[in-house]
Order: sequence, then structure tokens, then C-alpha cells
Amino acid sequence: MIKKKEVTLHPYTSKVTVEYNLPSDQLEFTGLPQDIIERDARNPDKHLIVIKARDEVAGFFELDESDDRKLYSNNPNALLLRGYSVNPKFQGRGIATGSIYALPGFVQKEFPKFNEVVLGVNARNLPAQRVYQKAGFEDTGRRLMRSKGEQIVMCLRVDTQKENS
Repeated sequence: MIKKKEVTLHPYTSKVTVEYNLPSDQLEFTGLPQDIIERDARNPDKHLIVIKARDEVAGFFELDESDDRKLYSNNPNALLLRGYSVNPKFQGRGIATGSIYALPGFVQKEFPKFNEVVLGVNARNLPAQRVYQKAGFEDTGRRLMRSKGEQIVMCLRVDTQKENS
């Protein structure tokens, strides 16, 4: 297992290679990092984030401040977390939990005007729901119907959180 404090978050730069494949049961709920990077790297509203474990690239996600976030929250200071994945070679080692625990401190440092992170998790994606809940995300009661089914909207307040070690 990798300890929570060994998992760190970093803004993506083109100097870092983030490329891995995911099993089909995971691809049903997220995109490949390399595809998201290609699509969104030049969009100033999309912030690409690299998850590292012991200085190795272990995962990826995006923090989105585009108008899409308004579907998930009425809070104008919310960021939308999307495209989350962990490289299969690191799965089951605590990376997901560690990265979500690192999120409040990272958002406070890198995006100080934002005080909430929201996400939509597919109602059928029970493992992801458990990780998010364990790390402090709460079900808002809001539901969205998207192309791949019902999304449970969850949120994490970051202004009242303390960085976990």
C-alpha cells in the first residue's frame, strides 16, 4: 500500500507523459487521460491534474471551471471534477483515496477562489462512490441523466477542510 502522504497532485505540463489504458468496465465511466489531454490542454477553463505516487504518474483528472459545472452546483465558486482515473498498475494500492484526500489542500493552494469541488458519479459505479464518500464527498441529492445513465452529484467543501497528511 502507498501511504496517503505519498500521493501528490500536480498541474499537468507537457513535460510529463500521462498515458495508460483502462479496462472496459472502467472506460464505461471515464475517458483515457491521453484523450482528455489532447482535447482540453488548450482550454483555459479546464485544469489538467496529474496524480503522482512516490514521484511516478499514477493517475489523472480534470478540474473544470466551464459553465458545465452549473449543472452540478449553484455555487459560483465550485470546480467540477471529471475524467478521474488511476493507472491500472497502481490500482488497489490507496492511490484513489490518497488523491481525494489531497484534493482540498491542492484546491486551496492552486485555486484559492474556489471553495467546493463537485462531481457526477454514475449510479452504477459503486467502487467510485465508496472512494468519494470515504474521502469526504457528500451526496447532494441532485441527480442528472447523462448519456451513460444517472449521475449522483456529490460535493466536497474545501474551505472548511484541513489538509490531511
